[in-house]
Amino acid sequence: MSREFEQRRASRKRATSPMPVIDVMTERVIGQLGNLSATGMMLLGTSEPRSGAVHQVVFTLPDAQHREHRVEIGIQEQWHEPAATAGQFWSGYRIVAASDDDVRAIDEWIGPPAD
Repeated sequence: MSREFEQRRASRKRATSPMPVIDVMTERVIGQLGNLSATGMMLLGTSEPRSGAVHQVVFTLPDAQHREHRVEIGIQEQWHEPAATAGQFWSGYRIVAASDDDVRAIDEWIGPPAD
């Protein structure tokens, strides 16, 4: 990954199971969640994203009681690069819009910061 990727500020949690992220406007999966923070997300997708693209996306996160919370947020592409597997791309997105409920669901899923 790029040096910029390694210099992130917010604590992130890696997805350990498939979590598709769907573009609300096209109803297409734009990628699988790689990791998530309070300020951004990294996706693994099968098509190269457009630089600076803004998307309204939806995905689900489990809460502490193993219930699914539907999260719908606005994101903007910040960087992308080819993955090791041909035809796949890593991409980093900044969260640009989220409801209070979605922010709480993200914070709960991420958990407390690591020391």
